[in-house]
Amino acid sequence: METTGLLPSFLGARAYDREGARLGHVADVLFDVTTRRPDWLLLVLLRAEDRFVHVPARGARHRTNGVVLCCDRAQVRSAPTGAAPPFELGRPRALELARHYGMRGAITGPWEGLAEPAFALADDRVRLAG
Repeated sequence: METTGLLPSFLGARAYDREGARLGHVADVLFDVTTRRPDWLLLVLLRAEDRFVHVPARGARHRTNGVVLCCDRAQVRSAPTGAAPPFELGRPRALELARHYGMRGAITGPWEGLAEPAFALADDRVRLAG
């Protein structure tokens, strides 16, 4: 897959909310197959029973030691999660997430990720980038 910009280097980066609170790390970047634009980041959360959650990629930015998201900790922690990594993001789940994050605009999909599924299972202390 050919990608542009810094988003591929988000893989493995520590993820922070917009206030700087650590949330976990980025396990995958999901691109809309049609537009080739990044729509979602898959996070592995710290200290959470259901560890995997999608957050909007829009507005995410690099900082020296990770990625700062456009949402706050409470919003991410209250988002629909899963105990196992969701290797596919379907339209119904994307619509649910968009409502949760207050996103406006069309939710199209389908999406495909950059990472190998096994990476999402990596220990949080192991980071490939960021």
